[in-house]
Amino acid sequence: MVKLKHFTAMALASLLAGTAYGEPLLVDSFESGDMSATNEAGFDWSRNNRTSVVTSEAAVYNNGTIYNPIDLANNWEPKHGKHSLRFRYPAGEFLAEQRFNLGKAYKDIWFQYWVRVPVNYFHGQSSPSNHKFFALWMDGYSYHGNGPTVIWEFWGDDTGSSRLAYHYSEGGYNILGGHIDRQPFISVPDDRGRWMEITIHVKASSQGQSNDGVIELWRRWESESPDKRTLLHRKTDAVLPIPPEGPQGWKNGYFMGWANAAYSSDTEWLIDHVTISESPLLSTDGLQSVSGNAPTPPVLSVKN
Repeated sequence: MVKLKHFTAMALASLLAGTAYGEPLLVDSFESGDMSATNEAGFDWSRNNRTSVVTSEAAVYNNGTIYNPIDLANNWEPKHGKHSLRFRYPAGEFLAEQRFNLGKAYKDIWFQYWVRVPVNYFHGQSSPSNHKFFALWMDGYSYHGNGPTVIWEFWGDDTGSSRLAYHYSEGGYNILGGHIDRQPFISVPDDRGRWMEITIHVKASSQGQSNDGVIELWRRWESESPDKRTLLHRKTDAVLPIPPEGPQGWKNGYFMGWANAAYSSDTEWLIDHVTISESPLLSTDGLQSVSGNAPTPPVLSVKN
């Protein structure tokens, strides 16, 4: 039996029509209170891995409905709506990660989302200090894939601040190359508790081993206007071949992930208002919806 929740016939028509006319593939601000957001391509959030949907008052979903009131030392105020996705790194622990499957493969894909720097942020001090931030791949992660993988990671210094870099694999079951272009990312203590918008663009090579693949990332702080986004990374001559056996583009990824230099105290990141699109997102204000003007986009969830 198929059950449809959180949608009406009109909302579904709006969702499908919006996708056909260049609207985002998905917008999820976690306002469903769970991880059920999907689209006609079959987008799917994987199981929560030290992540949970939270309101300003409580954690309400972690692989099922929960209600865990917030500790008074924390701050879970969302960027948009009433919910966000929390990433919890207990002191001395290394992993908090949210994986996703795009449902279908895309040769050219954009991501835009808001990230809140932990209120007590201090980059771990052990070596190596790189922490995963965002990853995207085609058929298999890193050397497990015949297709390429792109990863952003942030590195620490002795002040607790961080720099952001990227690296990638050209596929062929090879490991990722060295980190490229370390840019100032988080300044301690000034950036603690601040929201930033991240915009990512990744494009596969046009054919075979051609060196016209694209890797780009922009950042702006919430106090900055959309036309003030800062380009942190741009590579337009990457070799990012589609594997001959498929899939025909980018298919899987994750937010945050392994932190090599574990935090010395419990540390929590928030992510909110995730937008995924085949069209450029640099003209948006960072808080768009599928319908273009509705504050809460329709969400289609299909369960067998």
